[in-house]
Amino acid sequence: MSLPDINELQDLLTPLFQAMEWAEEEIEAARRRHRYAADRIWHSFLLLTPTHDLMSRSEAVYRSHCRELLDRVARREDTRPGTAAECCIALSETSLRAPLNTSAAGLYARMWALAQLPAIEMTDSSVHYEALEGSSIDQQEAWLRRKLRQESRITVTSIAAAAVSRQASAA
Repeated sequence: MSLPDINELQDLLTPLFQAMEWAEEEIEAARRRHRYAADRIWHSFLLLTPTHDLMSRSEAVYRSHCRELLDRVARREDTRPGTAAECCIALSETSLRAPLNTSAAGLYARMWALAQLPAIEMTDSSVHYEALEGSSIDQQEAWLRRKLRQESRITVTSIAAAAVSRQASAA
């Protein structure tokens, strides 16, 4: 390997190792938050794979993604639906292609707040978006989380949660 190849390899691996460090820190924090689920959380590292390039570049976005997934593991919830961070990324990309309507902007503000990302001007207006378009935002959130679903992001707990959810829907 020549020196430029090593530098290229280092450039590729540095963000990966940084994300792994963030994931491990989030696992430890989740284990402290949810002591009753510490073992399940400890075994959830593989769920924390970044699903978008932005997650490898933005600590706040990736940590939010990890926190939500680890909290789902602790609560024995399905880990496959999109996270608030994934929703924010999708909405950001959408807004670059076309202006967001009122309910989509409200959804973006809601997801931003749920992801606990740094406050921005849009999130100050979230109360107004919710008042105007709350039920539409609820529907769009459910649709977007389904659309961003990661079938490979699954644990035994996720399978059981999905089965319970299907049984409750059938009843």
